[in-house]
Amino acid sequence: MNPLKIRASSLGKIMNLDNTCTITEKQLLTLEGLLLKVKLTDKQAELRDVLIKKRDALPILSTGAKSYIRELHLYLTKGVRQEINSKYIDKGNEVESLSIELASIMLEKEGLYKNDEYFSNDYLTGTPDVITEDSVIDVKSSWSAATFPFYDTELKNKVYEWQLKAYMMLTGKSLSYLCYCLVPTPEVLILDEMRRVSWKRGEAGEVSEKVENDVREYFDLSKIPEFDRIKTFKIELTFEDIVKIKQHVRLARDYYSSLS
Repeated sequence: MNPLKIRASSLGKIMNLDNTCTITEKQLLTLEGLLLKVKLTDKQAELRDVLIKKRDALPILSTGAKSYIRELHLYLTKGVRQEINSKYIDKGNEVESLSIELASIMLEKEGLYKNDEYFSNDYLTGTPDVITEDSVIDVKSSWSAATFPFYDTELKNKVYEWQLKAYMMLTGKSLSYLCYCLVPTPEVLILDEMRRVSWKRGEAGEVSEKVENDVREYFDLSKIPEFDRIKTFKIELTFEDIVKIKQHVRLARDYYSSLS
């Protein structure tokens, strides 16, 4: 059987370790201080032994990481899918070209186009959205203005951060950009949302004028200038990132094998 490889879009799901078994930087400093002491109290000696055990313990995947690997195992061995699609994924797929066009304009990178090349190495697989001479660009199409990160100064979604790091590792790039894009929602999705809201408000699917107006107002972008419809975060790949990715994929493989 070929070794398990992790999709770039899912890498972030396995990048957390069990904190109860992993020593923190603060705990390491405490341990260093205790090891320098000539004489310890019984309580300090007990803490020293606990911290040494944590320092020397083998890394263990977090509960969430193990949960994802179990889902992956169910899919690869039994064909059980956790989710087929969602309205957010539907919009992302529908407006991907528009988001890439917006990124091309606002990043002042002419001629950006959708990449269709699939990449794979010994640990990862994936298809980056856009590849330039010196970087990888990934676009995320926000569902609405209400979900767009207007005021964020750093990328909060660590799954996206690791996805970009995976793409860089796959393509040999050391620089990438995550672009949140706010582009018009296709009419078919707006109509679907009207029906959903109508049922939720007890209208039995008969879309009222009030529901239609509310939904259209929710998706209206007319008051938002184009330059405010993109939020870009620069992400770099370090040697330490590569080491960590390889370590976590190996841990995922070990846990995956234990499920068989």
